[in-house]
Amino acid sequence: MASSQALATSPQRAAEAPEATVSRPPATIGTFRSRLPHHLQSHLDSGREWVQKRAAAPLPSPFPTATALDQLLLGGLPQGQLVELIGRRSSGRFSTLLSSLATATGAGEAAAFVDLGDAFDPQLAVTAGVDLERLLWARPEHLKQTLISAEVLLAGGFPLVVVDLGDPPVPGGRGVEASWLRLAKAAQSHQAALLVSSPYRVSGTAAAGVVKADHGRALWSGETPGPRLLVGLSSRLTLQKMRRHQGNRTAALCLHPPAALTYGTTTASIGGGARS
Repeated sequence: MASSQALATSPQRAAEAPEATVSRPPATIGTFRSRLPHHLQSHLDSGREWVQKRAAAPLPSPFPTATALDQLLLGGLPQGQLVELIGRRSSGRFSTLLSSLATATGAGEAAAFVDLGDAFDPQLAVTAGVDLERLLWARPEHLKQTLISAEVLLAGGFPLVVVDLGDPPVPGGRGVEASWLRLAKAAQSHQAALLVSSPYRVSGTAAAGVVKADHGRALWSGETPGPRLLVGLSSRLTLQKMRRHQGNRTAALCLHPPAALTYGTTTASIGGGARS
């Protein structure tokens, strides 16, 4: 009896059983591309194609600084990256900033200078070759304002933004690393060169390159026991970190103020600010 009931109900259960799911091969990127209009097909890439195109794309030209920094960074400040220049007073750090601004504005580019150290002298900057008509000068009072100002300037389209934190103690200390990472991301998003000058490391892992300037030594002309004339400053730059490049390379940095040109010095001036 039980078996006859089972036989009677089995056709009904068979009728109620769901249909078997037919497996279909997943759609490929080529399938999606073929369904797009012809003028949009070239804009759809797979992840692998995007990586290959990015690796094959030429890197943007760096911003030259007309200093030994160009030798260490293989041509100048890389666009889309944060480079940190650290050094004590009289290490040539500030003169390197002036030279970077002078080279960029002299080539017709706009630049921005965020001056937390309050050491920028417009008259001496003009003597160093800075075109003030192409320079925006910001004077924040705290590190937090400095980071915000730099981020706004990067978003505003300035191809070169230079930040000087001055001498210690820096108002606001080193700041939060997340803020520096956000600033580095802004430089990458807008493909702008970002140079941060500080007496000590502040940006942490956000810096793509770190260059240290040693304490400078005075350069004198003339021989003893006669009178001697101060004609410049000698320092040394050391590349401590650079993504995709070997670090721990050094280059000599010689700074000559504009007044030294009067006495026959052939080396071009790269700055004469209140600080070196």
